Parts: sequence; structure tokens; C-alpha cells
Amino acid sequence: MLIDIVRRFHEVIELFESLEAIAQAVAAICKGAGFHYFAIAHHAHWHPGCSELLRVHNYPIHWATWFDAQGLGVRDPVHRASQMRNSGFGWWELEHLVDLTPDDHRIRALAVAAGIGDGYTVPYHVPGERSGSCSFAMEPGLRFPRDQIPLAQSLGAFAFEAARNLVVRRSSPRRRPARLTEREREIIVCLGQGKQEKEIARHLAISPATVNAHLKNARSRCGFSKSSPLVVHGLFTGSITYGELLPGCCSPRSRSCS
Repeated sequence: MLIDIVRRFHEVIELFESLEAIAQAVAAICKGAGFHYFAIAHHAHWHPGCSELLRVHNYPIHWATWFDAQGLGVRDPVHRASQMRNSGFGWWELEHLVDLTPDDHRIRALAVAAGIGDGYTVPYHVPGERSGSCSFAMEPGLRFPRDQIPLAQSLGAFAFEAARNLVVRRSSPRRRPARLTEREREIIVCLGQGKQEKEIARHLAISPATVNAHLKNARSRCGFSKSSPLVVHGLFTGSITYGELLPGCCSPRSRSCS
């Protein structure tokens, strides 16, 4: 059964030595499942010289070339929809996930003209890393097989992780992001909620000078000249969550409540 093949793929994730080997393995499973295309990629503007960017696919070359020339690595509607989901989604659901613009409809029409029809995408999100996804697609006129969605979900997650492992191993070591102290984290959550330093001081029952000192230390350690980027840093590294920034949110990890 195909699910057994996917299970074996998962068991040997750490053994793949090249993206080409991963592509061959994924292509073989796709063929058995009836998928015509696959694409494993970071959502970023692609350029061959960047070793930290992941992209491996079997899409038509003319489509990939046009896609890159248009700079669609970030603004492609499927990639934008990936930001709205933690699990996979069918391309037939796009209009329910993002507001599709006339340009989005044009992109989808051009994809069909290039030979790429219905599809299914599995998003990938890890704090501190670029978002990405693994997509599977059919030729135009063919409906994506709904009974193969569980297989696409598991294969997509495993394939992206296998490819990511290779990219991480071949990339130059990166400096670990600076960590926030618990008090800095609490203050930055308040900052992300739109509070000024005096308001933050009242909420946390500390002095404005103490708030300022913590922000100064955090800016110095993280390499920022202003405090607002600390919110982005916290989200990017997973120190804080989007939910904590919502008005009226009271997180058990923070005393900063509206």
C-alpha cells in the first residue's frame, strides 16, 4: 500500500544525501498516488545562489521560470493561503482562505495554461525559519483525488522535513537568536499590544525606569536601535505568540492583560 511506502520514506528521512534523491523518492510516490506534480519550497524570492533557500519540484520549466521572474515566491495565492492554515488545504478552497485579487485569478489561469491544474498544499511553519510548503498537483481537467488527501498530508510533511534537514546541514552555521528573559518577554508582549512604557509599568507594577532598562538590555542583546522590532523578534523566535498580542488577551505566561 502507498501508506506503507510513505511510512518507509519517513523511516529513512535522515539518510537522504541530496535533494535529487528526495525528489526521486517523492516523484515515485506521487506517480503511484496519481499526482502529476510536486513542489517543496520556502516561500521566498528564489535565487540559485542562496544555499538556505529550499526548492525542489517537477513543475514545467517554463512555468517555474515565469514564476521566478514575477517574484511570486511570497505573493503567490497558494503561498499566502498557507499562512492561514496549519494543516493541508485543497486549491479549491483558496477563495475561502484569502481574498483573491484579479491578479491571483490571472496567476491561477496561467498555471492551468502551463499544465498545472487542481492541487493540494501542506504548509510548514516553524518560528525563526521561513515559511514553506509541499504541494501536489494534477494536470488540468483532473480532480485532485480526495481519497488521497491523508497520504498527501503525511507525505508533504515528511518530504518537507527531509529536504529541510539537508538544507540546514549544507548551510553555513547561523548565530542563535538572542533569548529574551521572562520580564523582557512580558514587557514586549505589552509593547506589541500597543501600550506605552508608562502603561506597561502600571500593568506590571514596576517603574517606567525599570521598563526602559529592560527594553534597553533587550535591544542591545538583539542588535536593535528601537524597541518595536523586539515584538517581531519575539514572534519570530517563538518567545511570544500572536494570540498574546490581541486586545483583552490574558496569557498564563504573562501578567500583561488588558
